Amino acid sequence: MKITTWILSVTILTACIFSCSAPTELYKSENLSQTGFSNYKTYAFLPTPDTAYTKMFDKKRLEALMSTAAVKELSRRGMKLDTAHPDCFFRYALIINRNYEVSQEQNVVYNPQVFTPAFDNDAKIYTFSSDNRPVTYGGQYNIDTLREGSLVIDMVDTKLGKVVWRSTLQGKTEETYQQPTPDRVNEIIHKMFKKFPKK
Repeated sequence: MKITTWILSVTILTACIFSCSAPTELYKSENLSQTGFSNYKTYAFLPTPDTAYTKMFDKKRLEALMSTAAVKELSRRGMKLDTAHPDCFFRYALIINRNYEVSQEQNVVYNPQVFTPAFDNDAKIYTFSSDNRPVTYGGQYNIDTLREGSLVIDMVDTKLGKVVWRSTLQGKTEETYQQPTPDRVNEIIHKMFKKFPKK
């Protein structure tokens, strides 16, 4: 299996997870190992063939930022990058979808000057005229374009080929085409590795 420079495992929902605006984020970590993590001392990164999000972000730049941040977090935990004989792999997956939220401001106004009730001689009652309504309505639709995304980082046992640890991030924010900053990527990767199991 050919190993290139870094790459983690992620599955995400909106534009945003890497945007500079304040997104809604949910971080989650899962320990899937049956034997613990004391045997994992070295690692390497697996590339992802996914290019679905490249219309928004520069894939090469984003992966470089993510790999740098991941190496920093894993080094703090005593693990070393070893592309020749890694004990585990890290890979990522990133999914971003566009979504819309529609809201409507309603304003109901009574204008007696435009309302003259019609008298129904047969029924002996006042009725509303089809052309002369007592209520006027003015409203405005607000359509917000949002990005929902999921980022998943998987740790895969080299020998077993099974995922032994997974960290996920789900987020939503207003649509933006700004490229992620190093500080923003560092913040995300740090939070995703925050509950990485101790050896």
